[in-house]
Amino acid sequence: MEDFLNDEVRAVGGRVEEILDEILPESLEWERLVRTYPVPALAVAAVGGFYLGLRHGTVILAAVSSYLASEVSRNVGEILGER
Repeated sequence: MEDFLNDEVRAVGGRVEEILDEILPESLEWERLVRTYPVPALAVAAVGGFYLGLRHGTVILAAVSSYLASEVSRNVGEILGER
């Protein structure tokens, strides 16, 4: 399960990098900026997440809840040998 989680986290991280590369100008080296200024980068991410949560919190919560419920159901099914 831990390997699956790590692969999934890496996949999401790769997708975030692709999105940022598409949105941000090529001249902006955001990865270097994050490594150089981690605290301001974290602050920007926190403000962005807060704003995103205010605007779309119910949709995000519904999506996360649905995903977690399906994962719990799948894992319980595997434990009980139903799969």
